Amino acid sequence: MISKTDLKTIYEWAKHRDFPVRKTSVSGYYKRSYGTDKIKSYSNKEIYSFPLKFGRKKPIIRESLIPSNIIEILKNEEILYTVVSVFESGTILKPHRDPHIYKFPYKRIQVPLEIPEVGKCTMRWMKGGEIVWEEGVCQVCNVMHDVHEASNLSDREMVIMMIDVKMDAEVEL
Repeated sequence: MISKTDLKTIYEWAKHRDFPVRKTSVSGYYKRSYGTDKIKSYSNKEIYSFPLKFGRKKPIIRESLIPSNIIEILKNEEILYTVVSVFESGTILKPHRDPHIYKFPYKRIQVPLEIPEVGKCTMRWMKGGEIVWEEGVCQVCNVMHDVHEASNLSDREMVIMMIDVKMDAEVEL
């Protein structure tokens, strides 16, 4: 289980940190998982990221950059991957499903760290529904199965931590 306390602890630690993000490759061709057309990229702008927990077979946690209380939370085997991503002003992610890249089906916990303007940073589901991100308000999303798009239409960068967890993990919000 990922508890509300775990998520609050992660948020409080991460919200004012400057992570050493690097450009994430979004170029190339991605097959739309809900159709047969190809799109050049799912983002109109560069995305910058810094993984905290990564690796498919044997997960690695960047322990040298993370305090012990956060390391203990990330050691939870239900947590598959954790990354901090920075989306520039004007970023639009085209409709997509996230790929099945782990041994297990997964869902995503989104932890908004910096939301410059509430109402201009959103995620929309193609079957209906919208998330308006607010700092510190976590959401659990089925990004692997549900087609979605997202945008940062504010005039400053947006920072979100994404925590991929096993689909059957209990997440307390």
